[in-house]
Amino acid sequence: MKFKRDHPVIVGVVSTLLAAAALLGVLLWQAGPGSSPHGAPAAHRSHSTITPAAHRAVVTSAEPFLQRIAYPAAHADPTQNYADLYLPTVSPAHPRLPLVVLVHGGAWARGVGAHSFDRLARDLTARGLAVYNVEYRRLGSGGGWPATFTDVAAALDDLPAVIRAHPQITLRNSVLAGHSAGAQLAVWSALRTADDPGLGLGPPRWRPSTVISVSGPLDMVFSATHGDSRVIRALGGPPSAVADRYRAVDPLELATDGDEASAPEIVAVHGTADRLVSAVNSERFVAEYLLHRGHGRLQLLPGATHTSMFEAHSAAYCSLIDLIAAEALRP
Repeated sequence: MKFKRDHPVIVGVVSTLLAAAALLGVLLWQAGPGSSPHGAPAAHRSHSTITPAAHRAVVTSAEPFLQRIAYPAAHADPTQNYADLYLPTVSPAHPRLPLVVLVHGGAWARGVGAHSFDRLARDLTARGLAVYNVEYRRLGSGGGWPATFTDVAAALDDLPAVIRAHPQITLRNSVLAGHSAGAQLAVWSALRTADDPGLGLGPPRWRPSTVISVSGPLDMVFSATHGDSRVIRALGGPPSAVADRYRAVDPLELATDGDEASAPEIVAVHGTADRLVSAVNSERFVAEYLLHRGHGRLQLLPGATHTSMFEAHSAAYCSLIDLIAAEALRP
């Protein structure tokens, strides 16, 4: 069994430098001119530790329009194979609505569903964005290998049809964001190729401009061989037993493939205090992606845990909203 770890020494050095640069960037920003005694700049203390407040879009308070869309999937379960489309009901600042696609986490298991991203979807819609929040079958509810993965791919492949039905949405600067297992699914979906073994998928019908991974297990071989039983359950075995599955969906395995010119920007956001999914995942992935694609960056949040960025009204949550909106609303 051999996985693509082409430059282990180089990747190790690059990942170390990336981690140091990511932490230094946060610390320098926090300690910059006008900083408060608590370390955060006075003008931004309650806002972003990722994206400066100047990049935030205008916030509206109107209730969004919501439509549930059943996407086509093999042996579809209508209670799970759907995506909720959120649209602003007020006139946006831009003539067309940029698109954000969300893929929730939850260890690829049934305990967490798309509803966990309802607040995030509404808060992003309030920024003048169209949001497509994907649900999919999970372990314990008809998912697992390969249905969980093919469901997410099918939901994203349905986006061209969704856009045709809603021409006010634009795919320019479209963003795909996921948390934890959803981050793995998002990055894999953005990088997958037509010849992924065992999945039987054609070429992707939609590719995002930017992928934002939050606390993602982006090096699934590393996770599975360092005590993460959730990855092993999702893929039905360890790398030594089902190597082809890891090659098919492990984001790090796909980081070296494809055309650099068409590669999406990938932003890996990870808390340094994450005890469920080690930040080493994001460090190793971005190092490999930069070596082969050149369109990635790492954002480490000192002291943040696996779920810190989703705590209501927290600075980390506000910063995540800022980051997603800034990418989608780029000129």
